[in-house]
Amino acid sequence: MTTTETEVKEETSPEEEAFDYSKVEEIIESLPQKSRRHLIPVLQRVQGAYRYLPEEAMDILIEELKISRAEIYGVISFYPGLMITEPGKYILKVCVGTACFVKGCEIICNKVDEQYHIKVGETDEKKLFTLQTASCMGNCGAAPILVVGDDFYGNLDPEETLSTLGSYEDKE
Repeated sequence: MTTTETEVKEETSPEEEAFDYSKVEEIIESLPQKSRRHLIPVLQRVQGAYRYLPEEAMDILIEELKISRAEIYGVISFYPGLMITEPGKYILKVCVGTACFVKGCEIICNKVDEQYHIKVGETDEKKLFTLQTASCMGNCGAAPILVVGDDFYGNLDPEETLSTLGSYEDKE
């Protein structure tokens, strides 16, 4: 093997080599018709299958739905729940509505950044946490609110944020 072949192999991760196209193909085959009008539900299903929207899956959708890359990414960029990068094991959602803002949601985001070096929209190096915000969680009486995966934390003391997240690290 030449040096160039070795370098190329090292640059290609095992995940890239082993992308499972069958999931996205199955989703497309289940459509009543291949049409751009199904784009949002298809994107949601693809993300459900892979946890995010891999580039390889987008390439298949472009071809099969006869839609441009710009159209697909226009939809993805509009909906904050659609992700083009692999998220961490736990998605952290910090409410940034008025009540949560007044009670310190910014401090919560800052604490997460200090400890895990991630800003809103980013994932930590260990792929444990992805930090997101939500406009309102609909429970202003429990402000500030943090959701970790499926777990809800209300009336969160911003100073206790790191110990709350530390319990998820301990599960690893």
